[in-house]
Amino acid sequence: MHIIRLQDCPPSTWKNGGGSTRQLLAYPPGASLDSFTYRVSVAEVDSDGPFSHFAGVDRSLAILEGDGLALMNGAQLFGTLLAGQPPLAFDGALPLAGLRLGGKVRDFNVMSRRGLARHQCQLRVLAAGSHSLTLPALSLLFVASGQLQWAGHTLHSMEAAWLDEAAEATLHCAQATTLLLASFTLTDGSHG
Repeated sequence: MHIIRLQDCPPSTWKNGGGSTRQLLAYPPGASLDSFTYRVSVAEVDSDGPFSHFAGVDRSLAILEGDGLALMNGAQLFGTLLAGQPPLAFDGALPLAGLRLGGKVRDFNVMSRRGLARHQCQLRVLAAGSHSLTLPALSLLFVASGQLQWAGHTLHSMEAAWLDEAAEATLHCAQATTLLLASFTLTDGSHG
């Protein structure tokens, strides 16, 4: 298990200047936006505007903080994203624009390149207490809010654990905790 803290991930400004992103994870290591097999990041959306175009990439997006986003495909509403709701999956090639429903928004973004990898991203809300969770290999457990104890580690809000190998986890939560679980399957025969 490898612990990743959002505060330790340096921010980079979007090409269009409408926000910034912090990359939590990319495979292969050192991959650029044009060469990743899979990638997980957290973005700060400071203004309304078009999404970056990622042909051949599947994306999942969830809201971590803020009033949410309306995703527009031209004049048509494609979907509405609100904090605490499950991630929305979509094709990275769609010409979508994000309209903030209020002020600044922070989102959780998972991407995988078709033909090389697939991903699943799900939201889990855990009540206070102990919980057993089966975590597949190549998975990232991200604490969206709250905190949990697991295997001698404490994960606070905006911190994550990366697992190369599958694990049966017993998670202890002192309060209600919201998790995002992103898991990847490589489809090109390479190893993660």
